[in-house]
Amino acid sequence: ARESEQQQQQQQKQPQQQRPQPINTNIHNNPINNIDKMAPEAQAKLDAGEPTSFEKGQRCLTLGDATAAVEHLKDCVADDASDSIDARLLLAEALWQESRGKGTEEALEHYIRAGELALKAQDYSKQAMVGLGYGFALTHLGRSAEAVDVLLQAKEAAAHDGPESPGVQFVERLLDQARSLAAEGSKPLDSDGADAVHVTWKLFAEARAAKKPAVLFMKGTLAAPLGPDSREGVEKLKQIGCKTIEVVDVADLGTDVPDGLQAISNSKYLVFPQLYISGEECLDWNLPKVSGKELREKLIAAGLEVGEMVQEPCHGTGAFADGLEKWETALVELVSQHGVEDLATLASKLKEQGHDSEVLAAEKQDSLEQAIKTAWERLAPVVKEKLEDQPEMPCGHSCNTCPTRHDCQLHDALGEAKDIEDLIVAPKKK
Repeated sequence: ARESEQQQQQQQKQPQQQRPQPINTNIHNNPINNIDKMAPEAQAKLDAGEPTSFEKGQRCLTLGDATAAVEHLKDCVADDASDSIDARLLLAEALWQESRGKGTEEALEHYIRAGELALKAQDYSKQAMVGLGYGFALTHLGRSAEAVDVLLQAKEAAAHDGPESPGVQFVERLLDQARSLAAEGSKPLDSDGADAVHVTWKLFAEARAAKKPAVLFMKGTLAAPLGPDSREGVEKLKQIGCKTIEVVDVADLGTDVPDGLQAISNSKYLVFPQLYISGEECLDWNLPKVSGKELREKLIAAGLEVGEMVQEPCHGTGAFADGLEKWETALVELVSQHGVEDLATLASKLKEQGHDSEVLAAEKQDSLEQAIKTAWERLAPVVKEKLEDQPEMPCGHSCNTCPTRHDCQLHDALGEAKDIEDLIVAPKKK
């Protein structure tokens, strides 16, 4: 009832508009009194350890429950004490995700309100972020002409960080897309479709990586990668001597990825990590087909500072990945590091990498240790056959030329000699 009364009062103050109100660039003519600050009541709840509506909504969205997030965030913005730029942006994002990428007009009003708050706070960074999300939403709802107006204002705000900043470059790419669609006759886009997802994400990634040696888009950080794919990618970069690289955490809501693109970055059609070198995506960099030496050379050529390669055995990851599941390749690597006798250690390591459920399901065993044992019995002949061919590892060595071959326990696990030196039998003393 209170919300209905507030809406009626707002409707009496200003006439209905057919088009959503663009972000107003004249702060003196913007009659907004609420600035993006946390009220004492909300701060008291936070200090007491009680989660706020905003925190609950953020948590639900992170867990993939967009509907619950919408409920909490609507409670948040309904209270003047907790209404804020971030709350409005997150609510717009939750509504968009709840629509499963099809888009919803309901999100637009929250972008407008967030823009008003950002203007009142004179926060150019937030203005640009709001404009990006708002323009993206309008474009995908088939309102490209309006999106152009909004994105032009977002570009003006983003330019405060410099005319060549990533924000400006991304806005320009979205502007090109919106203008093209407007010229063709705007139609709603299926932002959950594979083509639309790839095109939109590529616009962002290329703009973010432009004029930089390398940018890594991943889930998590270098210190705490999320998921086996990101962990493997970070490990490969470390092995080739790459200690520092710019990272965009696609799992961090609203920090590295603009609001409006979170649904895109979480799409089933995108796979992370992605590595961009000199502004272009380096395809298959995280797969064995791209050797560590080749990747290292590309990064150096792009101007990235790279240290010495880490002299560690590659443990067959590249040589045995072909034809195997990821968890099977991980098991081969762990066996080469720890042997096959210590099943408890192998089980612990596989669990750390998030492969435990896959192993149990594949081997149909109740115990992870027993599942590992049966899996290795099945994989051992395959590994042995490949070892006999002396395959080239990602580091460029074969087993016979590997400088750290004596640290590898793969041959022992197969009951084989490591090299010709191991076949030499010392003469018995008389």
